[in-house]
Amino acid sequence: MNRRQFLLLATAGSFGAALGVSELMKFAAQPAPVSAKPTPTWLYSASDNPAGGNFLSKLDLNSGTVQSLPVGVRGHGVLPMSDGRVLMFGRRPAFACEVVNFDDASNLTLNAVNGRHFAGHGCLSGCGDVLFTTENDYNGKRGVLGIRDSQSLQPVGEYATYGLDPHDVQLLPDGKTLVVANGGIETHPDFGRRKLNLDTMQPSLVYLDSETGKKLDEYRLPDHQLSIRHLIVTPDGDIGVALQYEGDLYRKQPASLVAWQHAGGDLRLLAVDNPTVAQFNGYMADLAYDPQQRIVAVTSPRGNHVTFWDTDAGAFLAAIPLTEPSGLAFIPAQGFVVSGANGDLHRCQVTKHSTNATLLHKFTDTLWDNHLTIA
Repeated sequence: MNRRQFLLLATAGSFGAALGVSELMKFAAQPAPVSAKPTPTWLYSASDNPAGGNFLSKLDLNSGTVQSLPVGVRGHGVLPMSDGRVLMFGRRPAFACEVVNFDDASNLTLNAVNGRHFAGHGCLSGCGDVLFTTENDYNGKRGVLGIRDSQSLQPVGEYATYGLDPHDVQLLPDGKTLVVANGGIETHPDFGRRKLNLDTMQPSLVYLDSETGKKLDEYRLPDHQLSIRHLIVTPDGDIGVALQYEGDLYRKQPASLVAWQHAGGDLRLLAVDNPTVAQFNGYMADLAYDPQQRIVAVTSPRGNHVTFWDTDAGAFLAAIPLTEPSGLAFIPAQGFVVSGANGDLHRCQVTKHSTNATLLHKFTDTLWDNHLTIA
């Protein structure tokens, strides 16, 4: 789709008009041609410094060289764009995101539309023309996906997510289906990050048709206080889910903090015993996946462990103690790379029979946020 086609669609009706979005997605949902990707060099993450400054950082894993550019918001998820720009989503509740160009050290601010705030993550359509962002319609008490032209970043519509507190969204390998993590928690900017409905929260995993916004399926877990937060999608279309427990940890431990859904199957908690899950302090953050061994790694910054789970067996495998592990990335033939909120960067080499962690780099002025993105 060329720019003229897009602008005609975007201006065909009012914001959120179903026709304009539907027609746009008929073009944009076509999967991009698949080509072999070289071994990644660059890792991106939101970061802070000890003085409280906020940055978007670009790391050369091989040399340990970091380029950090100051930004106006505290960041969370990061999305590299096809044109070289990098979009950093603000930490919820955020009324702005930052679009950064490392080539000329420039950045611009992307503001939320009236009555919405960003919720930390987003993804591109199959061909990259459309940007989806998780957002909160805080007065309407509902979750939405904002829809924008990925080049101009102008809003052209939105979809309901059929739940509260959408946090993460990912595109499935079919290039057409979106999966949304509805955390289930009601919040409002007037109350900061206060959680307003923990007794009645209803997290859900929802699948949407990216062309129309139609709900295709919805899944829930038995414990309604297990908030569905972060997702990873495998090349086979399986879904990994990092969970955060909103119940009283002093009264009971959650049954698990990681869920898995084989493509077309049910959403199930991965098995773990009670003493082990208690180590993770009710909180999981980022995920990464080894498709050869079918091992998913999940960080627990509050539990000071990076955990590993056997998706074939549907069970916990092992954990490595690290100080506030945050972001995760998997690099073939190298293993899992783990960033820490204390500035550490580790490589974890894991099989179903052994684990090993090696310190790669230690940064005193770069404190990594919860996510690490390869590009």
